[in-house]
Amino acid sequence: MHAEYGVRTIEAIRPQLPEWCGRSHGSLTFRLTQVLSGHGCFGRYVWRIGREETALCHGCGDPEDTAQHTLEVCCAWSEERRTLVAAIGDDLSLPGVIRAMLGSERSWDAVASFCEEVISQKEAQEREREGDPLAPPLRRRRVGRRRRQYAAAFSFPQ
Repeated sequence: MHAEYGVRTIEAIRPQLPEWCGRSHGSLTFRLTQVLSGHGCFGRYVWRIGREETALCHGCGDPEDTAQHTLEVCCAWSEERRTLVAAIGDDLSLPGVIRAMLGSERSWDAVASFCEEVISQKEAQEREREGDPLAPPLRRRRVGRRRRQYAAAFSFPQ
């Protein structure tokens, strides 16, 4: 069986697995994990799970928004990226970022901070797109069964 997803993360961490497991600093956060895994508010991921019609980057219009695109290229995050590069250096490949994170607590914190800032903004933009009543149905925020039952019981509009 060939793994299609997660290969990017595995290839970046595996060569440094002993250092990763033995590190004395840094903890994984939800948003840091999204950038490391590519599973989050990235056009490619949202398209792959059927919530977008394309993998388009809403930040810059690039045809494919990925975690690596967000980390390394997208002009929407250039200011945050400048701060990150000042702390960890120019190598923003995932293996380079992992090496920097393992190298010092300061670098780990800089990467985690970048992820928190950028992904929280991307999430807010995602919620706006989901809330747009003119958005295609697959894009709109889905209302769960419990919320529908609650709304029906109290006659709230959905």
